[in-house]
Amino acid sequence: MKLKKNNLWFYFTILVLTSCVETFEIEDTTPESNLVIEAILTDELKNHTIKLSRTTTIDATGIIPEKNASVSISDESSTVYDFQEIEDGIFRSISSFSAELNKTYTLTIITNDGNKYTSTPEKLPSKSDIENIFITVEENDLGEPEAIIKTNSVSSNSEGQYYRYEYDETFKVRAPVWRTKKINIISDTPPYQFEIINKPPEDGIGFCYGTKSSKNIILTETKTLSQDKVLEFPVRYIPIENYLIGIRYSIFLKQYVLNKNTYDYYQLLNKFSDPDDIFSQTQVGNIPSNIISSRSGEKVIGFFEVSTITQKRVFFNRSDITPDKDYTNYVSVSECTNSLIQPQIVNSLGQSPLLNLLSTHVFQGFPEDPNPPPNIPYILVARVCGECTHIGPPLKPDFWID
Repeated sequence: MKLKKNNLWFYFTILVLTSCVETFEIEDTTPESNLVIEAILTDELKNHTIKLSRTTTIDATGIIPEKNASVSISDESSTVYDFQEIEDGIFRSISSFSAELNKTYTLTIITNDGNKYTSTPEKLPSKSDIENIFITVEENDLGEPEAIIKTNSVSSNSEGQYYRYEYDETFKVRAPVWRTKKINIISDTPPYQFEIINKPPEDGIGFCYGTKSSKNIILTETKTLSQDKVLEFPVRYIPIENYLIGIRYSIFLKQYVLNKNTYDYYQLLNKFSDPDDIFSQTQVGNIPSNIISSRSGEKVIGFFEVSTITQKRVFFNRSDITPDKDYTNYVSVSECTNSLIQPQIVNSLGQSPLLNLLSTHVFQGFPEDPNPPPNIPYILVARVCGECTHIGPPLKPDFWID
């Protein structure tokens, strides 16, 4: 039986509080400042990007970019591709280039303090194409239906390969109480003045398009199979009632073919990031890197990945997933009905409840009373019901196809 982490911490705390222990002073220690490297070279013809930063404390609010470094990638024929810093800690190759099949590549970094970091030579593996992406509906371990996005791929490599997947998903949602008009503030000081105007074209027509990127490490391999073919590999699980697949959904899948060293690195990193594995004592600084510092004993965080990439985008409508079942929106109609309010323009204290509410509410309509009091001419609804821009922009992305 597995214990949750929170329970373990609870029992540990109780043990400490109920034990007789001597007080001690915590030493003031300075955390190590290790170089963190994000470097992926692919067979895409483009200006490649490498990110450099420093490790921070747990309570830090942002990253510490590693600035003014010298960054380059060289191949086995001594061709050197130099990078230039375009933002603090972000370096882009001066010229566009692509990794070539079966060639090895080496990353070299010289930081501003003169320290040198060099990767082992990494070989570009052969390419594998995404054959198709499809969706099935299956019950999970709890008996709940899920939409599972799966992929097949095929390769000419008979020896099997190693794969990593990333995705960007974009989904269409609808504001439940969207209106073509909105309240415009003429004066936000007494005497308060408002007017109803038409929404401009950039406000859209009540739909929004949200985008999320994958966060988990998604790996598979075909080395242990009889053929190098990825079959029905699941890359994304979505509860069937989730609004992401409520109207129309698109996934842009990226498939990386890795060499063995890179696959092993991601496997270990994946184990470290598994929140359910409470017995894993692996620390990120102890995960082996293929990048070595010229300073003896200094740890390097990150890995120089050289991989081939295939990308494919597909779209799914709700009817493709559950033809006989409607979807659940991101907010219910009952919640929106309960949020209706008819505020005063000005109250007895000279304040404007209407003005104050416009930060959280939007125009829903006019009172049914044909002769409403002049001080309460508008009905408002919670902004989350009348607009969906908190989820994504109201205009279609360039790639979107209805």
